[in-house]
Amino acid sequence: MKKWLAVLLLLVICAPPAAHALLDIEGYYWFMKPSGTAAIGLDGLAGTEVDLRNDFGYGGQVGVPGARLILGDLFQVGAEYFRINMSAENTIQRVVKFQDLEYPVNADVATSLESTFLRGFARLNLGPDTVHGGLMIGGQYMSFDAQASSSLVGSTEQKIQTGMPLVGAFLEVNPLPILGLRGSITGSKWDFGDINARFLDAEITALLRYEFLFAGGGWRYIEVKGSYAQYPVDVDIKLSGPMIFAGVQW
Repeated sequence: MKKWLAVLLLLVICAPPAAHALLDIEGYYWFMKPSGTAAIGLDGLAGTEVDLRNDFGYGGQVGVPGARLILGDLFQVGAEYFRINMSAENTIQRVVKFQDLEYPVNADVATSLESTFLRGFARLNLGPDTVHGGLMIGGQYMSFDAQASSSLVGSTEQKIQTGMPLVGAFLEVNPLPILGLRGSITGSKWDFGDINARFLDAEITALLRYEFLFAGGGWRYIEVKGSYAQYPVDVDIKLSGPMIFAGVQW
C-alpha cells in the first residue's frame, strides 16, 4: 500500500498541469438494448430463470436519458444519474414462476422493469489538455422494480435497492482543439450480507467542440450480475448500444 501511495504522489508532483474545463455539464440519451437472464422467487423458493428476449420479448431499443456533472481540475468530483424504464409483452412458451405466481404455457405476460442509478465519484485527472486521464473511486445507488402480470393468473412485483462502491479509470485524447476522444471503464465486486453483486460499465465516445459547447456520440456497455438470497433473486443482465450527448464546459 505504501508503494502505491508513493507512486501516486510522484505522478501528481511530476504530471504536467491539466488545461481543461473546471466545470463540465452533460446530458445524454442512450439507445440501449437489454439481454440476459433473471430469476425472481419468494420466501426462499427460486423462480424460473427467464431469458429477457426469448421469454419476455425484450428485443428492441430502449431510450435511456441521463446526466453527468464534473467539477474540478487536477482533483475532480462528479455525479451521474440515469433511469431505465422498459416494458414488453409476450406469449410465453413454457411455465414461468415469478415470485408466488406461476404463468402457464401460452399465457400472455406483460412485464416491466424500472431501474434508477445514482453515482458519485472523485477522480485524479493527470496530464495536459492533449492527453489526460486517471483513476476514480466512488459509490453507486441502484434500485430495481420488476413487475409481471397476466389476465390468467394476476400480477406480482419485486423491488430491490442496494448500494455498492466503484473504482475505475478514464482517458481523454484531444488531437485537435475541436475534436476529443474519450474512454472509461468502471466496475465493482460487492458482497454484503445476502447481496452478491458484480457491475461493469464501459464507454467510448467522440465529441466536437465549439467555444464552450460540445456534442458527440459513442457506445456504452453495462453488465449487472447479482443475487439476493433473501427472496431469492438472481440476475445476469447486459445493456448495450449507441449514445448521443451534448453539454457545456467552462
